[in-house]
Order: sequence, then structure tokens, then C-alpha cells
Amino acid sequence: MPRRSATVERDIPLFLIPHILLREVRRHGEELERVIVRKTSSHFYNISIRTRPIKRELKGARLKVLTEQGK
Repeated sequence: MPRRSATVERDIPLFLIPHILLREVRRHGEELERVIVRKTSSHFYNISIRTRPIKRELKGARLKVLTEQGK
């Protein structure tokens, strides 16, 4: 499988980093592979988020578990 490119959020203020990380963890969950936070200037940072693909067999089971939890 080809590797997915990283999603980069640029010039994020320091106080928004926890919110963005929480959003990405909720969005990607187990697919999350790597998170890099780099300081650019003053109190601004770049956040790079890389995810990995989940095998198709596991993806169906994961969706089933998530829908059962929602009931």
C-alpha cells in the first residue's frame, strides 16, 4: 500500500495545540501513526500528523464496535 502523506497544520498558536491534537486523535483513532509539533516563531507551531491504513478486515470490525457503543 502506498504511504499516505502527512497532514500539516501551519502556524498554530500555543493555546490551540491541545484542541487540534484532541480533534485529530478523535478523527483518526487507531490509524494515528505519528504526530510532530515544531516551533516556528514566537508562540506559533506547525503540527504534522501521519496516519496509517488499517486492513480492511479490521476496519469493518471497528465500525461495528463503534456503532454498538453508540446505542
